[in-house]
Amino acid sequence: MLPKIIIHNVVSLNGSLTGFDPNIEKYYEIARTYKHDAVLVGSNTAKAGLEMFYDKITPEKKSDFKKPILKSDDKTPLWIIPDSRGILQNKLHVIRQSGYCKDIIVLISKKTSKSYINYLKERNYDYILTGEDHVNYKQALEIIYDKYNVKAIRMDSGGTLNSILLSQGLVDKISILLSPVIVSKSNNYLIKKLNKASEKGKIDLNLIKNKIVDKNHVLLIYKVIK
Repeated sequence: MLPKIIIHNVVSLNGSLTGFDPNIEKYYEIARTYKHDAVLVGSNTAKAGLEMFYDKITPEKKSDFKKPILKSDDKTPLWIIPDSRGILQNKLHVIRQSGYCKDIIVLISKKTSKSYINYLKERNYDYILTGEDHVNYKQALEIIYDKYNVKAIRMDSGGTLNSILLSQGLVDKISILLSPVIVSKSNNYLIKKLNKASEKGKIDLNLIKNKIVDKNHVLLIYKVIK
């Protein structure tokens, strides 16, 4: 079995994720309405967030080497982070301490360095190894569903990861908070490139909700037709 996955992003009118000031408060207000057990966060997105909100990465403490004690009634989502290149090495403790997740599951591949795997083991981070050069997302998600009882996932990621999961038929819904702005230059769009998306070279969607939000923003929710 696979978890149900919804992509949720705030974008400009021309589909950019960057180059403007998004309404973060409204974005997360909407995100909280989606029932989800975990958030799938791209490693580049996580790294960019750390650089945006922290002047420097604080040193690790002894407690950072221990797995958090999880309470049965804790509704805080898990974070799932694909990071086969290990770009979050020596940074994951900041995310774990943030309070936004109850713990982290890292997705890696056979190309992941031994030093990063040792780093994860020493600090008691759960990790799932699938795929050769890159993470095998379908296999990893099946494991996450079975092992962690994760039935619904919200994506908080950039265009690359969005495109990969869409291309592989793993996304069920797309939620877009459309901002009243057009960005002239951007290298990060909601969707970058669809690889072998379908025989027709496209992915069909079904609009299931449209709503004007705070007069200037529009919320669009689509179901992915598979």
